[in-house]
Amino acid sequence: MLCPRSLLRCGLKLLRRHENRRFLNLSPAVTQIVKSAYPDIPLPAMSLPEYVWSRIEEWPDKVAIECAVTGRHYRYAEARELSRRFAASLHRIGLQPGDTIAIIMPNSPEWPIVILGALEAGIVATTVNPSYTADEMSQQLRDSKAKAVVTISMSHSTVVKALKMVAGKTNPLVIMAPGFEQGSELPAGTINLMELLQDGIDTSGVRFCGNIDDVAVVPYSSGTTGLPKGVMISQRNLTAACEQLNNREELRCSQPAVGSHQDIWPAILPFYHMFGMCAVMMSSMRHGVKLVTLPKFEPKLLINILEQYDIQTLCVVPPLVLFMASHPALKPEHLRSLTRVISAAAPLGRHDIERFLEKAPKSANVIQGYGMTETTSAMTLMERDDTNYEAVGRPIPNTQMKIMHLETGVNLGQREVGEICVRGPQNMIGYFNRPDVTAETIDADGWLHTGDTGYYDDEGKLYIVDRTKELIKVKGFQVAPAELEEILRSHPQIEDAAVIGIPDERAGEIPKAFVVPKGKISEEDVKKFVAEKVSEYKHLKGGVEFISSIPKSQTGKILRRLLKEQR
Repeated sequence: MLCPRSLLRCGLKLLRRHENRRFLNLSPAVTQIVKSAYPDIPLPAMSLPEYVWSRIEEWPDKVAIECAVTGRHYRYAEARELSRRFAASLHRIGLQPGDTIAIIMPNSPEWPIVILGALEAGIVATTVNPSYTADEMSQQLRDSKAKAVVTISMSHSTVVKALKMVAGKTNPLVIMAPGFEQGSELPAGTINLMELLQDGIDTSGVRFCGNIDDVAVVPYSSGTTGLPKGVMISQRNLTAACEQLNNREELRCSQPAVGSHQDIWPAILPFYHMFGMCAVMMSSMRHGVKLVTLPKFEPKLLINILEQYDIQTLCVVPPLVLFMASHPALKPEHLRSLTRVISAAAPLGRHDIERFLEKAPKSANVIQGYGMTETTSAMTLMERDDTNYEAVGRPIPNTQMKIMHLETGVNLGQREVGEICVRGPQNMIGYFNRPDVTAETIDADGWLHTGDTGYYDDEGKLYIVDRTKELIKVKGFQVAPAELEEILRSHPQIEDAAVIGIPDERAGEIPKAFVVPKGKISEEDVKKFVAEKVSEYKHLKGGVEFISSIPKSQTGKILRRLLKEQR
């Protein structure tokens, strides 16, 4: 016989399940749209800089951002003033509202100053992976029509090569930010960022006068298929995405700085990626968090931060969870204060989570979320105490989700697998100069078609069945097969090529090429040819296989499924 306390627990559980279910339209006669279990929240009608800086009078002297390598740091009031000076300086050196500036640098204390200053000046920011090759950079610089570049000394030579490849009528201005080495000289023909931030710059006229629905940030993504495309994100998208993560106590990952308390976050995820920019940088700075930046992931740097500070929150991608679970130098005492690890960009299995939690304190939990560049940040997120590790959470506030039959387009019910579609204020405006692809991705009713397949349960929780068919996820980064295939086909000894992702224990997936040769060519020749043109994570680490023909449909589409089956 159940005791009164047990009966009460059972009753509360049933009541909660009933509450969850009432947010689901499960009747085929209706629409089978999964609404967020959380009430809609009011969304800010302000620019992103206004949103991020709006509470700094509560923590003006607390450190906003600090470099883990050099110790260089800025306090909140200081960072805010410097971003205003940068906004004023951009106009002074000739940039106009609507122009585009490219940020090509790893995480550093100047990163938020640069992007928030640019946005306050009405300048569009396109964010570029600093590990890109000159070929990759030139494609984005050309497509985005960048009129200025902010970079650091370690990337300068690659940026110069990329700009020569673009070769427009006017050369973009190159602004040099502080790097990580001592005593480096300013390259000829460049502008010193620190001169654009110096005392005495008149900021009296600095105020955002644009429209918050205009394009603000243009990161590049391959979407569900094809070559990288500019994703147009507005200031309204950014503030909505931040507020959706900040508003609900069950979902909030940082606590506001109050009195002597201040959350400290290691900024491991790159700021040029929307997960790092929105969920880590912008969202946490809104609450007065201290960000400690790593220019790139290095085990020793991360361990040093964990030793030095009581870290409660870590935002990571799955390979970092695997690293923390298995690396012998990272001890349980390094995780002593940890309460939550937020993992996204690719699914993380229950076994891997439980292996990590064996090393973490009992207070810690792993929280999975689901999002993409095209949705600014998250679509779904687990609550902080949820241990259903197969799911990636429920739709966040103001967000709707549905599962669509892959062939008929009919909306499906619970536990029926189909394409995941999402609608909410965080959805992108569209792809830059690609109305055709935009129309394929966002339909007339505002649903963004993710290309991923999954299903939802009776509590509205989402389960990912298969990531996008075409894209390869290497350590959380997107690799578009089409990009590598185009490079391979440019080789004089290659007739045709196809690329797929194959499983890898550390990276999640790695690219493998199937090549139809014209003449004599070796696997090493092919690997070297590709490695010279793309970043390290796009290298053909899965190998090269020579075949007589690439299997294709009648319309010429590569049948990757057959290649995966014959692997």
